[in-house]
Amino acid sequence: TEATACQDCYKCIRECPVKAIKIEQGRAAIVEEACIHCGHCVAVCPVGAKRVRQDVLRAQQLVRLKKTYVSLAPSFLTEFSDCTEAQMVAALLALGFAGVSETALGADCVSAETVRLLPTLPAGVHISSACPTIVELIKKHYPALQQTVMSVLSPLLTHAKILRETFGADIGVVFIGPCIAKKKEADRYPQLLDVALTFDELRHWFAEREIVPAALSGADGFVPAKAARGRLYPIDGGMIASIKQDCSTTDQHYMSFSGM
Repeated sequence: TEATACQDCYKCIRECPVKAIKIEQGRAAIVEEACIHCGHCVAVCPVGAKRVRQDVLRAQQLVRLKKTYVSLAPSFLTEFSDCTEAQMVAALLALGFAGVSETALGADCVSAETVRLLPTLPAGVHISSACPTIVELIKKHYPALQQTVMSVLSPLLTHAKILRETFGADIGVVFIGPCIAKKKEADRYPQLLDVALTFDELRHWFAEREIVPAALSGADGFVPAKAARGRLYPIDGGMIASIKQDCSTTDQHYMSFSGM
């Protein structure tokens, strides 16, 4: 919270889905023990007093210090709809990255592992661990349900693990996507993920370097390979669609939910 910008309108307090904002010294302050990092307060603040932590400088330093790979969220296709995959890869390589990989590769592995685990689990409800915000919601506000969360790393952390196994444990890994909760994943799992950037931060970095992805000729594609159905994850029910395509069992029922 930018204290000097906060105008005591209480909108973030009213709108927070988990009541994780309090008044402290006359200004709205985040209650970290309750916050699920959904970013809703940033979206509703009328004066921009709620902001997402900026990590571009950390990413730039990482690129200078070591070989660094990008874990790129599949939703870049809608965020940067004016450029092709090859142009996006070229733009990221121009920033100094050693290679660009799809986070969806990790999602493919999560789907496969989920299919493998489901028949071995006891009957009952099992909740995907793919969304860090939902994992935080359960952990902090519904602790009695923690045992229902699948014991599988998120697609991003799984992907970071794949990149380190493929290109070396000492590489840098930077996630780029729409989700601010990934920043908390980077804080908690520094051995896998170094930095998480939002698409907004990437746009600022491109502007700073005067790089226009749509104006580039393009470059070789994603490494180490293209993803498959993991690209469906950003879409409502996408994880389920990717699982059911490969799942031969019929005794499980799948449901998807949106919102808190």
